[in-house]
Amino acid sequence: MKTIFDLAHPEDVEKLKKLAEENSKSEKITFYEARYVTKDRKVRWVYGYMSKFELLGEKYFLGNWIDVTTLKKYEMELKNSEEFLRTLVDESLAPIYILQSGKMVYVNKSFEEVTGYKVEEILGREPFFIVHPEDRRGVYERYLAREAGKLGTETYSFKIITKHGVKKWITVRPSRIIYNGKPAVAATAIDTTELHEIKSKLEKRNEYLRFLNKILRHDIANALTFVRFALEDKEDEISKKAVERIDHIVRLINDVRTLEAALDELIEIRLDKVVEDVAKSYDVNFKVEEVSVLANNGLYSVVDNLIRNAIVHGGGEVEVEVLKENENGVLRVKDRGKGVPKEIREKIFEEGFTTGKGTGIGLYIVKKLVEIYGGEIKVYDNVPHGAIFEVRLKVINRQA
Repeated sequence: MKTIFDLAHPEDVEKLKKLAEENSKSEKITFYEARYVTKDRKVRWVYGYMSKFELLGEKYFLGNWIDVTTLKKYEMELKNSEEFLRTLVDESLAPIYILQSGKMVYVNKSFEEVTGYKVEEILGREPFFIVHPEDRRGVYERYLAREAGKLGTETYSFKIITKHGVKKWITVRPSRIIYNGKPAVAATAIDTTELHEIKSKLEKRNEYLRFLNKILRHDIANALTFVRFALEDKEDEISKKAVERIDHIVRLINDVRTLEAALDELIEIRLDKVVEDVAKSYDVNFKVEEVSVLANNGLYSVVDNLIRNAIVHGGGEVEVEVLKENENGVLRVKDRGKGVPKEIREKIFEEGFTTGKGTGIGLYIVKKLVEIYGGEIKVYDNVPHGAIFEVRLKVINRQA
């Protein structure tokens, strides 16, 4: 006759024998977890219990097994998954932390490396003392709103002060989670100090170059104004040519100013308003509908250049329209001239290309500005004759 020990997994036999011995000396019911082997050699898990009793003067053990193999399988998979995720988070190169009820409840090794604070120095504490005083209030208010469910996941940057007093920039992406049954905020972070330092240096350099350009343009324009004043009343050909060259240089200075302005931050601009403002200076027909696009004040130069180009090359009759098509704000400038031959349609946007009636930089500036705005420009035939210049820019939809 087989005993329970014959059915048990070889690795669990000694454990079961020991439990039986202990149970024989106790009046309590013993619960346990063990494995057994089936007739076809498959290993199964069970929850079991045993209790001692006497019958007709003989001592016996009463026991029962509940097969929990499926449950153990899921427990093992969950354990492996948790261990994998814990290792992944703990060993991540990116700092990771969890905030709950205003206090830090988890940080990984990379957090220690970036901030200089050990786990025991930060866990259970309000961590906002690490945040630079200039950013502390904003970071704290964001945290409160996010844990309360009033703010979604976002990415933003702020400064911190490390344990050793070093100022650093970090970029974080926090999200609201449920941790141990309560709302919390979990975030990954990246040390972006080097990027912010490079950005700061570039901004200072650009600011300095803009200042130099402004001074240079101002001095050159003033000098040219004086020279032009001295030449404009003279009737000889050399003086007339000189005045023309001075006007050409002044236009180039203005074009450079326009390109510099294109570096300004992109904002919401009413394309229809820009067209209306520019069209006042020209005798052109225009039809517009309200369209807001992502651009800056350089958009005025785009419209002005296209209208002026149409007037010069299009025989005088010019139509301008603004409309919204899907996710695009569309500007079309139509003329009734000879049109643009197919073989030069790409070249007309190249720097310095001219047919002899301009500086060769106007359409080049237009294309560059449109590209900076994330848009596109093309030219095609206007039936029955003439050309259409079409600009498409990203539209901004106003929320109701």
